[in-house]
Amino acid sequence: MKFIADLHIHSKYSRATAKNLDLENLYYTAQIKGISLVGTGDFTFPAWIEEIESKLEETEPGIFSLKKQIAREIDQTVPESCRNPVRFILQTEISNIYKKDDRVRKNHNLIYLPDIKTVKKFNARLDAIGNIKSDGRPILGLDARNLLEIVMETNEDGFLIPAHIWTPWFSMFGSKSGFDTIEECFDDLKDQIFAVETGLSSDLPMNWRVAELDHVSLISNSDAHSPGYLGRNASVFNTDLDYYSIRKALETRDLTAFQGTLDMYPDQGKYHYDGHRKCNISLNPAETAELSNICPECGKPLTLGVLHRVQELAIREEGFMPENRQGYTSIIPLADILSEIFGVGPKTKKVNKYYQKAIEILGPELKILTDLSHDKIEKAGVSLLTEAVMRMRKGDIYIDPGFDGEFGKVKIFDLDEKQELLGEKDLLFALPVPGATKNKKIFSALVKKPKPELKQVRPAREPGLLEGLNPDQKQAVESTARAIMIQAGPGTGKTRTLTAKIAFMVSEKTADPHDILALTFTNKAAKELSQRIDAFLPRTDSKVLAATFHGFCLGILKEYLGFKNNLMDDELRLELISNALESVEKENFSGKKWAKKMDRIISLCKQQLLGPEDDLSDVAEEVDISAFKEVYAVFQELCRKSNLVGFEDLIFLCHHSLSTSLDFLSKIQARFQHIFVDEYQDLNFAQYELVKLLAQKSSIVVIGDPNQSIYGFRGSDNKYFKRFTKDYPGCEQILLKQNYRSTQNILDASFQMISKSMEANGSQKIFSNMNTVQKLIVKETSSETSEAVAVGKMIEKCLGGFSFFSMDARSNDIGSNDIVFGDMGGEKEYSFSDFAVLYRTRKQCDAFIKVFEKEGIPFQTADKKKYSDMDGIRQVLSLFRLVTHRAGNKDVKVLLEHFKLKPNKVSANGVFGPIYDPIYKRVHGRDSFECLDILTESLDLKMKIEQDQILGTAYEKLRSLALLYPVPEDFMDALVLNQDPDHLARSAEKVSLMTMHSAKGLEFPVVFVTGCEQGLIPFARDGKTCDNPEEERRLFYVAMTRARDVLCLTYARKRSIYGTWKNQQRSFFIDDIEKRLAQYETQYPKPITRVGEKQRETQLELFTEMNPLKK
Repeated sequence: MKFIADLHIHSKYSRATAKNLDLENLYYTAQIKGISLVGTGDFTFPAWIEEIESKLEETEPGIFSLKKQIAREIDQTVPESCRNPVRFILQTEISNIYKKDDRVRKNHNLIYLPDIKTVKKFNARLDAIGNIKSDGRPILGLDARNLLEIVMETNEDGFLIPAHIWTPWFSMFGSKSGFDTIEECFDDLKDQIFAVETGLSSDLPMNWRVAELDHVSLISNSDAHSPGYLGRNASVFNTDLDYYSIRKALETRDLTAFQGTLDMYPDQGKYHYDGHRKCNISLNPAETAELSNICPECGKPLTLGVLHRVQELAIREEGFMPENRQGYTSIIPLADILSEIFGVGPKTKKVNKYYQKAIEILGPELKILTDLSHDKIEKAGVSLLTEAVMRMRKGDIYIDPGFDGEFGKVKIFDLDEKQELLGEKDLLFALPVPGATKNKKIFSALVKKPKPELKQVRPAREPGLLEGLNPDQKQAVESTARAIMIQAGPGTGKTRTLTAKIAFMVSEKTADPHDILALTFTNKAAKELSQRIDAFLPRTDSKVLAATFHGFCLGILKEYLGFKNNLMDDELRLELISNALESVEKENFSGKKWAKKMDRIISLCKQQLLGPEDDLSDVAEEVDISAFKEVYAVFQELCRKSNLVGFEDLIFLCHHSLSTSLDFLSKIQARFQHIFVDEYQDLNFAQYELVKLLAQKSSIVVIGDPNQSIYGFRGSDNKYFKRFTKDYPGCEQILLKQNYRSTQNILDASFQMISKSMEANGSQKIFSNMNTVQKLIVKETSSETSEAVAVGKMIEKCLGGFSFFSMDARSNDIGSNDIVFGDMGGEKEYSFSDFAVLYRTRKQCDAFIKVFEKEGIPFQTADKKKYSDMDGIRQVLSLFRLVTHRAGNKDVKVLLEHFKLKPNKVSANGVFGPIYDPIYKRVHGRDSFECLDILTESLDLKMKIEQDQILGTAYEKLRSLALLYPVPEDFMDALVLNQDPDHLARSAEKVSLMTMHSAKGLEFPVVFVTGCEQGLIPFARDGKTCDNPEEERRLFYVAMTRARDVLCLTYARKRSIYGTWKNQQRSFFIDDIEKRLAQYETQYPKPITRVGEKQRETQLELFTEMNPLKK
């Protein structure tokens, strides 16, 4: 059976598509076009797949038709001359944006699957990776090769076809972000690509010149964004009308089964020539080469078109024709022909009138354009239609080629010809297009770019120990001093120096790895230290211990003292404090608010190594001391009876044990003879005293920056860093001054802001060799939602757009002028993982999540609580806590609801009876991994986890952690010790959303510091007075210095705070930065007063730059 297929379309749920792009209109339009098989488009979008499932039914294997009742109603409206069966094939398009081989890649890929069950399974896989609910063509930070792998794993009959492979911005071979070969894109799965889509701006003869495409089928489709565009490009088959026959025809390149394509003239495509649409510059490749790819109007790089890119990759001359080739037919859409004849737009009533007349008399459009004879077309009685079609078939036409998003303009007749052919001069015709010339394709001899050899992927390797170190770093590494204090500003190579120092000592035989302890503050930092040290050193059984303070203390308590207490999480700790408050029965102490307050003060006490028996007047001055001491004592007793300890107990107990047991202290000091402490400025009193005990007889190296001390809420104080020289007289002091992260402009702005600190006297300015014209950006928005939208648009701007629509529109939504993205070695390329959005409070995250989900921007949050509260994970962890004897009332409530039990089934140990006892017996004596699976099975959650890919991904993280901690109690302890940054996947191609505190130690090419308003930055709990303005300034400094290339500070004029809209004022921190270093965008200048910094009452200047993005 011979039929025409259009296998790439969209739905009404895709961005920039027609509202009537639904199944009914596709069914109708396919008939009047003469198309038998149409892609469904967008099956990843939830609402669309529901519509597909409700309106289509499978009629042939893997092929669907509109349900009979719906089809009958539509058939009545279709001209009898056009009525023919129409079938659908399940199809979608994915936009992949990711980094590969040090470049940002953007390509679109078509996916075909044989049944709806497989589609749902596939959608679930993608839903776990990114947001597929915001757009019919979802944007995923996923390598195209990995997308293909998911297709194959989901269903072996599924297949992937790279879409419009030559489009500059979003395609496999695109000039802006593509590859030179199929293998570069798909690696080891290249042989699974058996077809590619040529796109609107190329035809088969152009593609035949590229040898890379010799072994794939070349298909053509419309990529229709409205029903009327259906069939402007299409493919011709002669096979059974079923999914598997179509797949086979493409895979085997059977010229009988897959016969070729119908294509608009490639010159009509909107990316055929090179050029600049804004400058109205259109050039052929030869002209572009003469101009060195630079626009003669604006001096910026030209958008290189498809013809240019084909010539770069071609090894054959124009006109080459392979022996076993498909056929192809060049067409002009009938509406465009009628538009040319009547001199009016293709969507006007006049064109539509004669279009309907033609198809009613002659039949479907594609039949008119390709099959009907001269005499038959004449029967339509449409003036010049026959002549126009004949000229189209012979290629006797004029085309001004499309360029840079502008479609090409077709001229079949000039004015004189039309008048002569019609034999009359009183018709109103459109004027001929000025400068239109006979269609002539220019294939100049461009200098071919050398094709890079495919590189084998190798694991990253650390450079030599001293290689690349600057003199200050080298001094630190080679120093033999017993005590060394290294002051390292942001981005000065702190971790590189620390790891090189440790590795150097081991390689020089001055230290054994087993004797070295490296302490830091996050599991992520500890892991990075371990990995870098291992990269420097040969493999050995002896390893450096890199751990967090709390992890180290827990480890040695277990190893040396047989510590058996269970580590409780935040929920259980608050529950026990609430119980302590109830038992004390103080009228002024009640409610959740008081429990949280008591929890905070008790934590501060433990950070100061103070028990309930000690003098607490300095720590608990905000509450009644005697009452508080009573609550504290009862809480400690409740913990003792339940065999539980809290997070802050670990250092408290460890220090107490070391201080009271000379034997224990001697063993630990003998074990660890070389102490390294990262982020020394963040130590609290307990950590400080612990380090002093450990380092009494050892060497010690500390590294940090007093200007980055930001954890006062947990007792940290940079005075301990400043006291180091007194604690260790004669220590060597080293200052790292060269920054390897940020541009000098970002460093200058950050230093100006931090130097205004009351504590910053003597702060050392750091320098960078990375200079740029890019200023930091200060942007005012009307509200928190507007702020999130503005950030989203700026991300799109940096990425070069998410879609053809955004690229073609070239919108300036982020400001009146373009942002300059630097001049360091050319134009910067960014992927989603290069962006971080920072905020002061977690609540601010909600606006960004809402906007990013709507706009389809992939993102991840550094939020431990969201992970553990996920439905399915929550129940597993509650049951795990129950069987390891650390469950609280909340866990019991969760399990009661899950098992549908009544409260009388509860005891002090939680759920019991016929459900609990068998579960406990099954997990007793098992390792963590086995326990996890048994508990999941007991909760009957396996099916839910398998079907929900987001949940499945979270569950796999649990399983991975369980493998690292085989003892169930250790596994639960590890979950408690994990912090927010530990839940951030740095390898994920997603925008990172996190608090300013969580961003410590991280870096990103582009950083948005949001909510730069009084009351947020600096933070004031009451919205007026800041408790610690100096620390808030340091926190802002940390946030600013996370940025490498671009730093944007945003603020809103209004913000909803606790449900009330309040007028906001810009943070005075911004105004401590010289105006020359920033570009401002604002609309409403007004005076802003400082709030919360009592030491400095200064009236702020008005905004002076009303057009701040002006270069």
